[in-house]
Parts: sequence; C-alpha cells; structure tokens
Amino acid sequence: MKLDFIRPLNVEAPLASGRSFLSAASGMVRFGNRIFVVADDDVHLATFNGSDAGRLIGLLPDALPHDAKARKKAKPDFEILLALDGNRLLALGSGSTERRMRGVIVDVYKPSPTILLDLTPLIAAISMLVPEVNLEGGVIDGDRLLLFNRGNMAAPATQVIETSVVATLSGSAAKVRLARELDFPDIQGVPLTATDACQLEDGCFLLSAVAEATDNSYADGALAGAGVVLLDHELNVIAVEFVEPSVKIEGIVAKRVEDGIEFFCVTDADDPVQPAGLYRALWRT
Repeated sequence: MKLDFIRPLNVEAPLASGRSFLSAASGMVRFGNRIFVVADDDVHLATFNGSDAGRLIGLLPDALPHDAKARKKAKPDFEILLALDGNRLLALGSGSTERRMRGVIVDVYKPSPTILLDLTPLIAAISMLVPEVNLEGGVIDGDRLLLFNRGNMAAPATQVIETSVVATLSGSAAKVRLARELDFPDIQGVPLTATDACQLEDGCFLLSAVAEATDNSYADGALAGAGVVLLDHELNVIAVEFVEPSVKIEGIVAKRVEDGIEFFCVTDADDPVQPAGLYRALWRT
C-alpha cells in the first residue's frame, strides 16, 4: 500500500532539540481539518491546519536537555494522544521508565493550566500482565480504555490491556485485564509490533505497526518495514497490509469511506535533525 506524503511537521518555534519541527511525532487526534500531534521527545503537542507551521501547546513545565541522548533519558515519552469530552486531550507516557509514568489532560483552546496524572499505579498493575511495559497506542471505547503494549524482538506479541477511563483520569489504582495478545507477521525476520491504534465507526480497530530491530523498550533499532493492521470489534486480526515507503509510523487516525479505509499517519525517523512527516493512504478493503 502506498503512503502519500502530505507535509513535514514544522512548528512555529524551536523545541528542546533546538529545531522548529517535530522529529519524533507519536500519537495523533483529528478534529475536522485540524490535527493534533504529540512528540515523544518533548513536552509539547502541536496542532496543524493546512500547510501552516504547527502551533505549540505546552504539556509540562519541564526543561528537557538539548542533547539527544540526555533528552531521551529525561523525556516523559508521550506516546498516546486521545480525545476526551469537549476540547480536552489526554496524553499518556509509555511507562517504560520511571520518568515515563505521567499523563496530562489539556484543553486545546485553554491550554494552561494542564492537569498532571500520576500513572504509577496503572503501570504497576500492567507490569504484572506483560513482559515489558511500553504503551504505544490507546482507544477510548465507552467507559473502557484499551491500551496497546508494544512488543519487541525478545517478546514480539502486542498486548491489549483493558482498564477504566475514570480510574485512569483519577490517577487511582485501576483494575486491569489482558483483553487480547496479538501476533503479527515478520518483515525480514523482524516482527511487526503495534505503535498506535484508533477505532473506526463500525467498532473495528486500525493499528499502525513497525518492524524495528530492537530487543527492548528503550533502544531504537533499524527499521525493516511498516504496516497497518485491521482488527474486528473483538480484537481479532482481520488483515495486515505493508506500506511503502518504509517509514516508522507512530500515530494514526482513520475513517471508513466508500472505497475502503482512509487513514492519516505521522512518523518518527529516530533522527533529531529530520522532520517527522504527515502521510495519507487509502486501504481498499
């Protein structure tokens, strides 16, 4: 399946990297023609409309290091972005280190002050169900929150964790359960693992997935390929489709159209000097 490049994710002001673009785009939400994208190596999200430079919205007061390695260690690693009621968005950290166990609620039209969430109780509960915590995707489905825990070469399965939206937003010790464990195909011997998720109008789910040659949740690895995965409403795999060009998709939004599924996605090049990109594709299902 061909991905069509739309634009680089340039922003209006420099980030912690010193550059005026998102280099590590992650979770995304779309409201009409406007998209919101959170960067996993910064403390901001950005909103884009057309070809204009993105407007920055601060999530945390933290001042991250300019150096890429130091920033990787200190970053909150916001991997998930979800729409709540009204104008509010919820950003969640991956939980893969102590620094990455925070969430933030922000009103995109009244961005200050934000509401900070301590995800430590939630991450502790999830850690009992998975080989290694690395939350990369999420979907709010009624009163439940589905979290997609990304695998790696040492433990390639993607786990779907079910918990309560209310408990997550309150920062309390949420009850969690393993709703499904998903296995996807390999690309050149490297397993596909989920990097984001969204829900379609009919209750099915669309996931972005990449084959990255790493055996843990911290280290980046060479990219062998990427794809999208369609799940039914019970989280069973319906189909997997590989994409070209081979880019590291980290965020996805989608809708059903007459010809299939139209989706938009954003990328992370694992390179602080390369802008993330916004792409579009049509999956003729």
